[in-house]
Amino acid sequence: VTPLKALMKDQVSQLERKQGITCATCLHSDITFEEREERIRQIHQGEKSIVYLSPELLISADLSAFIGNRPLGLFVVDEAHTVTSWGKDFRADYWYLGEYLQRLRRAGRKFPVLCLTATAVYGGEEDVVNETIESLQVEHPILYLGRVRRDNITFDIRALETPSTGIDKFKIQTAAEQTREFVSRGEKT
Repeated sequence: VTPLKALMKDQVSQLERKQGITCATCLHSDITFEEREERIRQIHQGEKSIVYLSPELLISADLSAFIGNRPLGLFVVDEAHTVTSWGKDFRADYWYLGEYLQRLRRAGRKFPVLCLTATAVYGGEEDVVNETIESLQVEHPILYLGRVRRDNITFDIRALETPSTGIDKFKIQTAAEQTREFVSRGEKT
């Protein structure tokens, strides 16, 4: 389960191009009815085994509609911080994901759950990790916590004197100047 169509497409593409893995597919609202039916056929026939779905698809249909009688080997929640942070305010279907997993288990399906995120807060007042575990009703979780360092992200923080009026115009002008400077240096984003 992943929150964004672009993320699904990108991950399937990355698996194919960089890893040579051709058994991945995704189901989302940008594909035609015919594409959807063909992808579901491929899943049922065992041609596709890694399936990216939005939480809305799971809530609106039984999993067997997508995977048929195939066993569920692993249920992955990508960007797992969205289960609680988005589930409350933005994507309500995430809020019901734990209940959905319990229904699958009550129906006799046995599978591990893997939750992945690089941005969830662990511990304290803003604890997203334990809130996600509780929301998904994960029993006996094993946590792998680490420090995430992204070498492709840098910050350049500068103190600027702002005018007393026209702050929005100032922000736009400053952003435009910094963008021109960045582009003129020839750096890649």
